[in-house]
Amino acid sequence: MKELMKAKAKGLRESLAKFSEKIESFELMPSNMGEFTDLILSEMRYLGFDKVIKDKAGNLVGVIKGYGNKDAIAMVSHIDIMTPTQQKLEVISNSGIAKFRSGVISSVYSGALMKRTMLPMTGDLIICCVPRIECCDFGIKYLFDDFLKDRIKKIKGVILCEPTDFNINLGHKGRMEYEIVVKGKLNRNFLENRGMNMLSTMFPLISELAKVSKELPSDFNLGRSGLRIKDVRYSGYQPQDEVNEFRIVVDRVFIPEETEGYILNKAKTIAKTVYKQESDVTVNALLTKERVKTHTGLELVSAKEFKPWFMESHQPFALESLKSLTENGFKSNFGYWKKIVTEGSYTYAQLKIPTIGFGAGSEDNLDSNTGSLGLDKLEKAFYGQALIVQRNIGMPTFGWSSGEI
Repeated sequence: MKELMKAKAKGLRESLAKFSEKIESFELMPSNMGEFTDLILSEMRYLGFDKVIKDKAGNLVGVIKGYGNKDAIAMVSHIDIMTPTQQKLEVISNSGIAKFRSGVISSVYSGALMKRTMLPMTGDLIICCVPRIECCDFGIKYLFDDFLKDRIKKIKGVILCEPTDFNINLGHKGRMEYEIVVKGKLNRNFLENRGMNMLSTMFPLISELAKVSKELPSDFNLGRSGLRIKDVRYSGYQPQDEVNEFRIVVDRVFIPEETEGYILNKAKTIAKTVYKQESDVTVNALLTKERVKTHTGLELVSAKEFKPWFMESHQPFALESLKSLTENGFKSNFGYWKKIVTEGSYTYAQLKIPTIGFGAGSEDNLDSNTGSLGLDKLEKAFYGQALIVQRNIGMPTFGWSSGEI
């Protein structure tokens, strides 16, 4: 079986090179997002996927049918799309497709390998490429609310095709964006220079947040929580009621022992302490939401939060996946992401579906695109992913020859 899969993987190398080159050279902009997704769908059809669709949220789904209708596996990669601000500037986010395209390629070709080997599976292999905006995982949520709605109980596990250095990753910190809102009346004498007014009013709060950031907790496996001031906004002087509004936008990463409610309450308490002498000032802390319009025309509102998640290494799906790799020559171990966030925030933290990560590349070098990874590592990634699928939902083939298969 091992030799059969290796031989079929080598047979896919030429088409892998061509597809990788197309993905590598594609200049993704808001105006051609549809063209880019069609490129991926076209490759799935070319490789013989049994079913290929694109839903209203822009999720791309390719299905390799199993011989049974029981346990299935979902394999997930992602495409980062632009926020409305980025669309106006026509600038692609630093966390965008240029850094994660290898996951798209390997997931598609792991499906192709399972199709070529014709290995019997207990259920379907579902290849999913989901769109998302920074801190907004709207694609994966829509996918499970729509296409996968009736399949959730059949999904034995989820494989996240993110960079893991060929290890099995089992979790990461959460990430959220929130705003501290300060409203109040200000002295007219300071309003001639609004920039100075804004800075002088918000500096005590910014300074206090900086102090708090140095005292945030840490997790042995996932790393340390963090806080970054992303933006400071001033609504301007309102002449009728002399009320001004300031907003500090905070980018926050956090470990599982912290919660969204705890973080927001803490931020609000800090702001209240800073402005406790100001009787006409009110403060609040709110989770930021993003209004998303996909290239398919669907409009959604998504909270800017990825939940933290941590799956125990003794979980059977994780153990069997690691065994399948180490028994086939991979020097793999269990690990955790400390910088990036993934759709495991939804599949495991919320849906409780066993979830692992496996892929080429390192989160410490996300600038490594498919060109620098090379075909050998891409081939190793989709071969390893196929081994994981075969181990977890493959049917016994004892007594069959490779010719019969």
